[in-house]
Amino acid sequence: MRIRFWGVRGAVAATEARFLGVGGNTPCVEVRDRDDELLVLDAGIGLYWLGKRLLTGPHGRGSGRTTILLSHSHWDHIQGFPFFVPAFIPGNEVRVLGGGVERLEDTLEGQMSPTYSPLVSLSNLGASVTIGELPERVEVGAMVVTHADTHNDQHPVVAYRIEEGERSCCYVCEVDHPDGLRPEVVELARGADLLIHEAFFTEDESGERPSLAGSRGPSPTGHSTFGQATDLALAAGAKRLLYFYHHPNHDDARIEAAVERERARVKALGAELELDTAREGAELDV
Repeated sequence: MRIRFWGVRGAVAATEARFLGVGGNTPCVEVRDRDDELLVLDAGIGLYWLGKRLLTGPHGRGSGRTTILLSHSHWDHIQGFPFFVPAFIPGNEVRVLGGGVERLEDTLEGQMSPTYSPLVSLSNLGASVTIGELPERVEVGAMVVTHADTHNDQHPVVAYRIEEGERSCCYVCEVDHPDGLRPEVVELARGADLLIHEAFFTEDESGERPSLAGSRGPSPTGHSTFGQATDLALAAGAKRLLYFYHHPNHDDARIEAAVERERARVKALGAELELDTAREGAELDV
C-alpha cells in the first residue's frame, strides 16, 4: 500500500514558516492499494488539498470512489469535508464511516447548517455521498480495515488497522494512555509494518500540559507524548513509527529535537525500531 500525508497537525492549523517543514494542516492521510483504490483517514483541512489533487484523475471526471474513515468527529477531523471538491462533482461516490458517534450523518449535516456554511445541507453536494455506521470489517479494494474503539480522556476515538496482503499499517490519530498503555491499541498495532501514532506533547510537557488558551486557560486532558508513542510501538512490536497529530505550538525544531531524543532512547534500550515524524507531502510504501 502507498501512503501520503496531507495533514499532520492537531487541534488547529499552524501556518507560520517555522512549522511548515513538518506541516500545518489538520489530519488527513491518503492510502492507496496496489490497484490505486483510495482510502482516506480523517477529514481535516488536508482533505481540501487532497481533493484538489484528485481532480487530475477519475474524480475530476465524475468517476472516482473515496472511502473516508474518521477517528472521531471533533472539528479538526471533519472541517475539511465541506471543502472536498470531488464531493461536488456528480458521478463521484463518497463513503464516510467512523467518527466515534452514533449518528455521524447528523454531525456532518450539522456543520453544513446555514449558521456555518453556505452549502446549507449535505443534499446539496453533487456526488453520491453515503454516511454510515462503522462495521467490524471494511474492504476498500485489496485493503481490509479493522478497528479498535478507544478513548482520549472521555472522548470516544476509533483507531484503525489497514492490511493489504501481508503488509499492515496502524493509524492511531488520538489516544491517551493514563494508566499504562491502552491494551486495545497495543493489540491493534501488534506486528504492524507501520504505526502512525499521536505525539501531541513532548516529555517535558507531560507533567504540566500547556493549554491552547495560554497560561490562564484550562490544562488540556488526554493526548499522548512522543515517549508514549514509542513505548506503544515497542510493546506492539511495530517495525516503523511515525509521530503524528502535532501540537500547533510545536515548530519544526522542537519536533525534530523530540524525535532525536526518542531515537537515542530506543538505541539505549537496544531495541530495533525505525522512527521519524510524519511530514505533509511525504509519500511511502508499506
